[in-house]
Amino acid sequence: MRFLDLDLDFFLNDNAYSSGHDSGRLGLEYKAWSASRVRRFLEERCGLSPDTPVQGRPIESHEGVLDFWRSLIKSGGLRVPFEVIHVDAHPDLWVGDVLYLTSGLLHIESEHGLAVLKRKLIHAGNYLTFAIASGWLASLIWVPLRQHLKARPKWDGDARSILIQLNKIRGKGSPGRHLSVMEREHGVPFKVIPWHKFSTRETFDYVALSKSPNFTPPESDALIPVIEGYMRQI
Repeated sequence: MRFLDLDLDFFLNDNAYSSGHDSGRLGLEYKAWSASRVRRFLEERCGLSPDTPVQGRPIESHEGVLDFWRSLIKSGGLRVPFEVIHVDAHPDLWVGDVLYLTSGLLHIESEHGLAVLKRKLIHAGNYLTFAIASGWLASLIWVPLRQHLKARPKWDGDARSILIQLNKIRGKGSPGRHLSVMEREHGVPFKVIPWHKFSTRETFDYVALSKSPNFTPPESDALIPVIEGYMRQI
């Protein structure tokens, strides 16, 4: 099964990491995409059509997607494991010292990693790490806003860690050398595909839109009904 995981903060002129405003919204330096550009992206890149809306739900903040997945899994509507296409300005993968990438697979070091996660609160920046730890994901594709990860700010440590791991020479000092057979078999295939290179025509079973008010300007709200036009809300 396939899940399209959208974040409204993707549809901006640049990445945002915190608002810095008392209102909790971004300032005027951030500009939302036009409605027509959003429609082109959803139709030409994601293969969506307003004539055949996908079952889905708008969600206030991205960690709420975990609750949506949990309810769908419990009802039997979503079978585990499932594919996720993560269209977002941010990876939402907390790397820390528990998540690593080798040979195109994301792994959580079983004992230490799970112990660390038990002490962490779930938030918008780490919910995908928890989904991987839960064994829910069959594969993950991150479609970032920026075309080049190396241009990310220094404080975006998780994205930079992913970039370093993607560029690492395999086999020398790599955690993959120490993976057990079980961990190798249960790694989650992972790719980063710039949005201008991303394209899929395969149908999605579900879609979610995270509004992410702390990472979007007020003008982005006008795009919410545009994107909702491609979903049948459940």
